[in-house]
Amino acid sequence: MFQLRPFNLEDSPIVADWVSSPDDAYAVDSTSFYPLSADTVQGWRVESASDYAFILCLDGDMVAYGDIIEDEADKDIEIQRILVKPDMRDQGIGSALLSRLCAFIVESYPYTEVWMRVGRENVSAASCGRAAGFVEDDTHSGPKYIWMKRTLVPTGIETED
Repeated sequence: MFQLRPFNLEDSPIVADWVSSPDDAYAVDSTSFYPLSADTVQGWRVESASDYAFILCLDGDMVAYGDIIEDEADKDIEIQRILVKPDMRDQGIGSALLSRLCAFIVESYPYTEVWMRVGRENVSAASCGRAAGFVEDDTHSGPKYIWMKRTLVPTGIETED
């Protein structure tokens, strides 16, 4: 069973270890620093504008990390830095995390859509986003990144498929 819980700074070494290659480091943080350090992961929370960060657990084991950034200037919200434990990739864990982060946003923020930015070469992340209901937005995408968005539906409101 999945459980979403707040990220704790003590989780940083474990999350940093999930970055298993230089390509992973670039995909999650647009950095070339590999191996990723626990200090870098802590910096995502302490030094950046990250409003919330979460760990997804499966049957009590940590399997994914993601954070949420509210951009008050642009009046929007974005999910960033999705990272799945290497041996759990390609099993729907990332899309499960994205879906739960979207549910948190519905409960906590007034936005009707959420954004995520994916590197053009990061086919796995784009696929994960699509599986969680995100669609590409060509008006914001460019040569380096694909911007994807998902419409948020408040809890209890039924929609037709």
